Amino acid sequence: MSHPKLPNSHRCFVCGDDNPHGLRRRFHTDGERVWTRFTPDVPHMGFAGIAHGGVLAALLDETMGWAPAMAAGRFCMAIELNLEYRRAVPIGTEVTVVGWSTEHRRRIWQAEGEIRDADGTVYVRGHGRFMPMSVERTRQVLDTLVFDEDCVARERLDGSAAPTDGGPA
Repeated sequence: MSHPKLPNSHRCFVCGDDNPHGLRRRFHTDGERVWTRFTPDVPHMGFAGIAHGGVLAALLDETMGWAPAMAAGRFCMAIELNLEYRRAVPIGTEVTVVGWSTEHRRRIWQAEGEIRDADGTVYVRGHGRFMPMSVERTRQVLDTLVFDEDCVARERLDGSAAPTDGGPA
């Protein structure tokens, strides 16, 4: 079964397909989780043949941020990221970065995520708190995104489904 891609922005550091210095990742969703795959190469190196922690943090930031956006139909911005670096990611090792929404409150949304390899080894675990954007700002962001034919429907991100009570989404 194929999972739809998420839209992307041409210039974004993480998902931009036209950013020569970016990671050029495309994200997918099954409706509950968001993920991408990544193989760090020499330009992503921190030292001694391992991926730089900042690159891994950027991947988790984007992945965990997409998860509540998909659940609520509105974009958000990270206000806090907590990462636990459990193991170094060697250059050349393909990993999957996955994020899922854990809680939606009116003003703060939360998500968790991890970076793991095909064998299930967890390299990084993360938790993030995100501030939802207004419906108006969400629609402005939508106008800057690229929706391929196999992307999730634009209507799913129009802001109309955003939770407004204190309960989980």
